[in-house]
Amino acid sequence: MRPAISQREARRLRRRVQELEAELQTQRSTWSREWPGGVHLCNLEVSLVDYARLETARKLDHAVVVTLSGREVRMYALPLPKAADG
Repeated sequence: MRPAISQREARRLRRRVQELEAELQTQRSTWSREWPGGVHLCNLEVSLVDYARLETARKLDHAVVVTLSGREVRMYALPLPKAADG
């Protein structure tokens, strides 16, 4: 059985969860070149078709993850986590 936590600790933890959820919401709604906390490495020029694919992934609330396979750059769309309260 877990020991009970104090009201003070519960409030502190609730505030921290709210801060983290707000940070995630900011990341989800950011439409800029920079990702909060990220480091810009370079710019890549892509075809219009590839651009549309990437833009569609972002509009569907997906993060785009870049990996390498030899000299090939591969991009994957991963759903961003949804906030608990929707």
